[in-house]
Amino acid sequence: MISIVIRNKNEADALNTILAILTDRYLGEYNEIIIIDNASTDNSRIIASKYGCKIVTIDDFSYGRATNLGMETASSNFVLLLSSHAIPIGKSFFSRAVALFNNNKNLAGVRFVNSIDNYKRAIENDFKVLEPLKHGLMTACSFVNKKVWLQYKFDEHLTFSEDKEWSERVCKNGFEIEDLDETFFYFVKRDLNSSVSRYKNETLSGCLLHKNTFPSSFRIVLSFLKKIFVTNTFNYFKIIFHDFLILKAKFEIRKEIKKNLIV
Repeated sequence: MISIVIRNKNEADALNTILAILTDRYLGEYNEIIIIDNASTDNSRIIASKYGCKIVTIDDFSYGRATNLGMETASSNFVLLLSSHAIPIGKSFFSRAVALFNNNKNLAGVRFVNSIDNYKRAIENDFKVLEPLKHGLMTACSFVNKKVWLQYKFDEHLTFSEDKEWSERVCKNGFEIEDLDETFFYFVKRDLNSSVSRYKNETLSGCLLHKNTFPSSFRIVLSFLKKIFVTNTFNYFKIIFHDFLILKAKFEIRKEIKKNLIV
């Protein structure tokens, strides 16, 4: 009834962690695990094989293309999309998601509560996603109805936010996205180049999807100078003050321990 699709690139340790948890905590609740591997050069494929996963290599990667390939490969109607850095949490994670689909034939996807703001919004909206372009699926961890996907594939050309664009598109065509108060851990660690690349792709896609204007060159430079000379300077002295308070606390702790030892 459930297929799990995990996208991965050179994340052997993270992949081993998530596969160990899935097979230990949720064995019997899914039919298969599919790894969409972006030409990994580490031990990812060996680890995936150890856990009996189906491995599919993607050559020309985009988030939308990887998701479509996983959906196409999946044999089940309900597909859990994951990245190798996202781990489902909770004994009812799978069963409650499936129950939502079974109770609502118009349901295209399920996203999981992953922050206090998300939870507050979900409660206010009775767990219906009312602004899918802003609060739609996160393919790092979300369920998708394959019957809906067969009608509406993910955009393979977007560099980012393909999940939000898909959510908006299916909702405009009469389907629904729901929040579920189960959750997941997202434990990615990015280096500097990866963080900058993500910022660029996320900002570009956000501007295009939301039709936002981008600041002028003058405002970009002004913002940079403000960050360098004002914000960073303020933060530097804030850190120094914090360290001074910690230093003071350490001497107070030492004094208190010494006093108690004497007594």
